[in-house]
Amino acid sequence: DSLTFQKIMTVLKQDKPNLMLINFREPDHSGHKNDWKNYLKGIQDTDSLAWEIWKYIQKDSYYKDKTTLFVTNDHGRHLDGIKDGFVNHGDDCEGCRHINLYAFGPDFKENTIVNQRYVQVDISATIAELLGFTMPHGQGKVMESLFYE
Repeated sequence: DSLTFQKIMTVLKQDKPNLMLINFREPDHSGHKNDWKNYLKGIQDTDSLAWEIWKYIQKDSYYKDKTTLFVTNDHGRHLDGIKDGFVNHGDDCEGCRHINLYAFGPDFKENTIVNQRYVQVDISATIAELLGFTMPHGQGKVMESLFYE
């Protein structure tokens, strides 16, 4: 993930993209290996890298007050007692269906927890709304409850 982070920072500085998708390897890698210690460390490290990206965005005049950052996981994991627990995923159990989303940006409410149920395709619909393009075949809905009213 440190190499991924270095590449992210290079791209942000040199290319100034309007849209960027980032995938950190941890903690998913350690989770699937049943390595609880490194799974937890991976969560902490990835959170720290996301925070560094956000701090950079807030300092750079190109991005500051114009950029939104979504931080989420690609899937949930089985809950304790379901099949092999946190090591795996892939069915319709509550753990597999539950992911977290942190959304930071000038259009979003601050210090707010939204309890409305959304699904992953709603992230892309919200991004399209923010960037002003349509997705005629998109399945998601804009996460209106994130926005300032």
